[in-house]
Amino acid sequence: MIIDGHAHVSPSSFSSPETLLEELKAAQVDKALIVPGGMLDVRKMSSYITGKSKPESLEPRNDFVLETIRKYPDVFYGFCCMNPNQPVNDALEELQKASHDGFKGLKLSPLVHQFSFYDQVTKELAALCGELNMCFYTHVIVSPDVSTPALGKLAKEFPKTNFVFGHMGFGPLDNEAIELSATTDNLFLETSTANSLAIKIAAAQAGPNKMFYGSEFPLSDPYTEKVKIERLPISSSDKEKIFSGTLSSLLGL
Repeated sequence: MIIDGHAHVSPSSFSSPETLLEELKAAQVDKALIVPGGMLDVRKMSSYITGKSKPESLEPRNDFVLETIRKYPDVFYGFCCMNPNQPVNDALEELQKASHDGFKGLKLSPLVHQFSFYDQVTKELAALCGELNMCFYTHVIVSPDVSTPALGKLAKEFPKTNFVFGHMGFGPLDNEAIELSATTDNLFLETSTANSLAIKIAAAQAGPNKMFYGSEFPLSDPYTEKVKIERLPISSSDKEKIFSGTLSSLLGL
C-alpha cells in the first residue's frame, strides 16, 4: 500500500478532490492524507514567501476536507488546519471537535497565520494532540519563533506528542531538521518537495522509520514525489516504511 501523506484540497478545479483522485490513480497511489487548501494560491507561492502577497484567506476549509473524507472514506484521511491566534479554550474545543469528527492530526501554517511555537495556545494544542493521539504537523520558516530549532524544542517539551516537519524542514536541504528527527523520538519528516539528495541523507541519518512520503498536491504531484522514494538506494522493505509504514503507525491505522 502507498499513502500520500500530504495533499491539499479545495473547491478550486486545480486542487479539487476529483483532480487529486485522478493524480493518485495515475501514480498508483492508494490513499491520501488531505488538509485544507485555498488559503494560499500555490500558483504564486514565491509572492507569499517574499511578503509581496497576503494569504487569500485565514479561515481553513476544514468543513470541505471533512466533506471529502466522508464522500470518499476508502481513500482519504484528514488533518484539520487551525489558526492558533484565538483564545486557548476556543482552540482546544476546536481540536477536540476535530478529533471527534475523525481528523487524524493537526496541521499548522506559520506562513499564513503568523504565530509562534512558544505561544501558550500552540503549546496547549501540542499537549492536547498527545492526549488525543493526533499528529502535530507544521511548516517551519525563517523566523526564530517558528524555525527548525524552535520546533525541536517544542517536540522535546511534549514527548507524548508526535511532531512532523512538513517538507522535511525549511529550504532545499534542512540539515537541522534531519539531525533533530534522527535524535528526537517524536520528530518525523514528511518528504514532499524535498530534493533527492535531502531525502537520501534523511534515509541514511534519520532512517525510514522517521520518514513518510507526501506529494504537496497541487504544488507538486503524487507521481513526481513518489519517484524520489522509488529511486532511493535502500531495500524494498525500507521503501515500504516510507510509503506507508511510518504514517500508518503515526495515524494508528
